[in-house]
Amino acid sequence: MEKRYGKLSSAGSNLPPIGLCYLAAVVKNIGVKAFIIDSPALNYDVTETVNEIVGINPDMVGITAATISISNAADVAKELKKRKYNKPIILGGPHVTALPEKTLEVYPEFDYAVIGEGEETIADIIQNGINKGKLCDIKGIAIREGNGVIRTERRPFVKNLDSMPLPAWDLLPNFPNNYSQSAQKSNRSPSASLITSRGCYGQCTFCDTSVFGSRIRAHSAKYVIEMIKNLIDKYKIKEITFCDDNFIVNNNRLKSICEYMMQSEVDLSWSCCARIDTVKNKEKLEMMKDAGCWQISYGIESGNQKILDEEKKNVKIDKICEVVDWTDKAGIKVKGFFMMGHPLETVETMRETIRLAKRLPLSYAHVTYVTPLPGTELYKTAINYGEFDGDWTKMNMWTPIFIPFGLTEKEMEKYKKRFFVEFYFRPRIIFNYMKKIRSINQVKGIFRGFYAIVNSIVNNR
Repeated sequence: MEKRYGKLSSAGSNLPPIGLCYLAAVVKNIGVKAFIIDSPALNYDVTETVNEIVGINPDMVGITAATISISNAADVAKELKKRKYNKPIILGGPHVTALPEKTLEVYPEFDYAVIGEGEETIADIIQNGINKGKLCDIKGIAIREGNGVIRTERRPFVKNLDSMPLPAWDLLPNFPNNYSQSAQKSNRSPSASLITSRGCYGQCTFCDTSVFGSRIRAHSAKYVIEMIKNLIDKYKIKEITFCDDNFIVNNNRLKSICEYMMQSEVDLSWSCCARIDTVKNKEKLEMMKDAGCWQISYGIESGNQKILDEEKKNVKIDKICEVVDWTDKAGIKVKGFFMMGHPLETVETMRETIRLAKRLPLSYAHVTYVTPLPGTELYKTAINYGEFDGDWTKMNMWTPIFIPFGLTEKEMEKYKKRFFVEFYFRPRIIFNYMKKIRSINQVKGIFRGFYAIVNSIVNNR
C-alpha cells in the first residue's frame, strides 16, 4: 500500500484484482484448476507469497505487475527459482506489455511474458503445454531465444467481451471482506469494483493504452447486469465502483444499466470514473443519480489550458467547470484528479491548478506528480521537457522523478503540499465530511483520510 499510495496509504483502496479474476475464470472454464494468491489482500511479503505458491505446487505460475510493482514481482520469481521451482513463471500486465524485451532482459527469472490481454493467451498456453507444442506458435507472448528476446505474432484484442465467463470472485481470499474502498470512494459496505469496458479513445500523453488499446470495447448491458446480480445475490454487495475509463460513454448501454437499477429497486449505490467530454447534458447525470450514483471521478489534471492542450486532453477549462457544476447540481459528489509537474509546468501554472480546484464544487480532490510511465507518449518525450529519472522502482506518482525545466523538486513538493492544505482545510470541505457520517466505520474512514493528508503534508509526499 505504501508503494501504491505513498504517505496516503492509510486512506487508500485495496481493490480486488479483477484482471486475475477474469484469467482464473477462463482457466476454470477449460477444465483446469486455478488459484489466486492476492498478496496485498493477505498482507503477504515475498517469503509468504512464495511459501503459498510452493505449497500449492502449480504446473505454472502467472504474475501480473504494473511498473510500480515489477521489482516485487521479480523478487517472487527469483525466490521461486532459489527454491528449485522449475515450472514456467509467466509475467503479464501493463509494464511488460509496454517493454517486453527490456523487461525480460532485466529480469531473467521470468521464463516468458504475455503481451496485452491475457485471457485467450493463457488458454492457448495451457493447451500448448498439454499438447507439448512450441511456444513460438502462441500469439501474443515474448519468449527467450538464444541470448535475446523475441515477440511472437501479435494477438488481436478480444472483440466480444461477453464471450468471457464471469470473474472468479470465489477464488479471492475472503471476498469481499478482505477488500475495501477508500473513505472517498465508498458510502457503504461490503463493496466491490468492476471494469465493464476496455480501451480508451483519448490520446493523453501521460496515459498508457498499450494493454487495452485505443478502441473502446464493452460488455453489453445484459452482461454488466448479470455481474451486478451475481455480486448482490452471492456476496451481498451494497456498493460498486465502476473503474472503467469510459463507463458512461455509451448512452444506450448506460441507460439500460440505470433502468435495471431503478426498476429492480436493488439496494445498491455506486460510483464511477468519467471523461469530461463524455458528459453532453445534465439529463444523463440526473438519470445516473436516480439510479444510485453518488460520486463521479473526473481527470481534470491542470488549471492551465496550454498544459491541457500540450498533453492532448482535448478539453477546455470552461467545459470542465460546466460539467463539474452540472454534476454537483444533479446531487452527485465530484472527485477531481490533478497532477503537478507537467511538461511546461511553472510555479504560476501550479497556482492556477490550486485556484481551479478551489473554485470547482468538488467534494474531494487528489493530486500526484506527473509520472512518465512505460507505454505512454510522455515516457518517450519527457527528456525534451525536463530531467527524467527512468528508474522503474520510483514510478509511483508520489516520487517526483520528472522535474520540468525551470522548476525544482522543492518547488513541486511545496505546491503539492499547498494544494492539499488550501483545498481540504476549508470549512465547506470539512462540513461535507461531517455530513457524510452515518456509522462508526465512516468515522474511522474519515479519520484515516485526514490523518493521511496531514501525514502527506508533514512528510512532503
